[in-house]
Amino acid sequence: MSRWSTWKAMPSPQTCRTISGPEGPGVYQISHTASGELVQFGISKKCGKRMRSLFPKPYGTGTRNNENKRRYILEHWQDLQYRTLATETREEAYAIETKLKEQKNHKFNT
Repeated sequence: MSRWSTWKAMPSPQTCRTISGPEGPGVYQISHTASGELVQFGISKKCGKRMRSLFPKPYGTGTRNNENKRRYILEHWQDLQYRTLATETREEAYAIETKLKEQKNHKFNT
């Protein structure tokens, strides 16, 4: 299994489409830089592409059905950081997501 990447600063809304992450299956996690408070996590079979939809339009891409999360990222991006974990399969990513969800320690725990 891969290891989590180092924490990286969240890009600005204007540069969010350059966010780096696994182009294959993987998991991402977002936290506040100063406090370490965990904000959200997610998975995808194309993790990097999914992460480019973290910001609302016109900045981000995709059609996420979670405007409150996207708005939160937009309002707090300067104090956010993210990390990623590449996985072999989407199923492996889902198993990790399930473990993260069970901890119930993220602001958005869905």
